Amino acid sequence: MVSQSFNEAEAQRANINKNANRIASPSVVIGLGSTSCQITRRLDEVSAGWTFSDRKSIGFLYMDTREATRGEISRSSRFIPLTLPHFSNLRDMRPWITECVPELKNLSLSREGALGTLANAGVAGRFNYGNLRGHIDATIEQVCPYYEGVTYLRIHVIAFLGGGTVGALPVLLAALAEARGTSYNFSVVLHLVLPQRGMSRDPETTYPLQLRNAYSTLQFLRAASGIEVGKSEYTGKDSYQITVYPDKIIDAPGPHFDVALLHRSPKDSLPVQRVHVARILEGLVADAWGTGQDWWARYHETMREANNNADARFGSISSREVGLLDGFFVQTAKQYLQNQWQTRL
Repeated sequence: MVSQSFNEAEAQRANINKNANRIASPSVVIGLGSTSCQITRRLDEVSAGWTFSDRKSIGFLYMDTREATRGEISRSSRFIPLTLPHFSNLRDMRPWITECVPELKNLSLSREGALGTLANAGVAGRFNYGNLRGHIDATIEQVCPYYEGVTYLRIHVIAFLGGGTVGALPVLLAALAEARGTSYNFSVVLHLVLPQRGMSRDPETTYPLQLRNAYSTLQFLRAASGIEVGKSEYTGKDSYQITVYPDKIIDAPGPHFDVALLHRSPKDSLPVQRVHVARILEGLVADAWGTGQDWWARYHETMREANNNADARFGSISSREVGLLDGFFVQTAKQYLQNQWQTRL
């Protein structure tokens, strides 16, 4: 499902009573990576003017390999640094390292190393898994107090498909699956920001790397949704395992996300991208009125009208969103191969 601008909602936003509650369902917004953290921060700043009740019903988590991101966000928000131990300590054959990077000689800490930050973020997410779980549990308990009988919430995960930090997405989804347990019932909405050639630092060098990261991430999402890569057949298996520090195996049962939204900036501009995605995110978080209320009503109606068990379980994801992800997966693969071909020529 490709995101569209909510222009028709601007009039409603201007006329709405400032004292009215915007949020009906508590939400946790997670920014994964520098680009996503900037989008999340914008929503954090906008929501500062909301009512106290709304502010209690929304929490923010920031995850990044950049320590500088900590100083850019609100002090009341939680920041999870995806840092690695000393490089020499990674030169062993521990499962939580090797399942992410089978050949350790290819692991580089440089920004655009042999595997880039994609593999580094995956290893860092596994190393900091305990910290990640602790912050997720604390944030959920903060916005959705179990002792008050509130057990349903929505998790919004924003990730730039072309970035390196998106390599920690499998670890994050596994942590959310484990945090759900038997106490909470929450839906996960993936906000996947698409790479665009005109927004790359170097279209001839950086853009192919972004396409590679997008290709790898979409391949994982297809497999995690029970779609066999290549044949695009539904296998019925939507669970996976990861090994985290210190050599602990985490079982991640699916479904891992209810709906995936693909966001494309209407203009090749980073400020426009941040505003565009943050505005859509605001509309979906504020689900008590206007656009957000209408969108979720249509979404749940689609689920009720699902014509098979797979559609009902995935929120019609096997027939709609995965089909679109499949199309974008093929498109990304073709662009990546074309860039590689041109580079070799």
